[in-house]
Amino acid sequence: MINNVIDEIKRIEEQAKDIRRQAMEKARDIMSQAEQDGYELEADIIQRAQQERQQLIKQAEEEAGREIEELNRKTDDECERIRQFARGRMEDAISLVLGKVVNIRGHS
Repeated sequence: MINNVIDEIKRIEEQAKDIRRQAMEKARDIMSQAEQDGYELEADIIQRAQQERQQLIKQAEEEAGREIEELNRKTDDECERIRQFARGRMEDAISLVLGKVVNIRGHS
């Protein structure tokens, strides 16, 4: 009977060792999976950050393009205004120059 009790204790101890071993394996698996999940999450966050950065760059470039177009339009308008002003003053300038040339030659 004592042998049966000793055998039963040994069997229970072996079961306990198996349970501990299985628990350790499961804990390692959980840790490994958590680490893998962490790497995947990190990669996903990096990818999303890069996509967001690209989108922000694209938006900034588009906005800069619109601002450049607006500045070019304003510059063209200002140049045309100056040309119109100069054309209007051209006859006065020609008359003034011709008047001086004729005046100079008239005194010679």
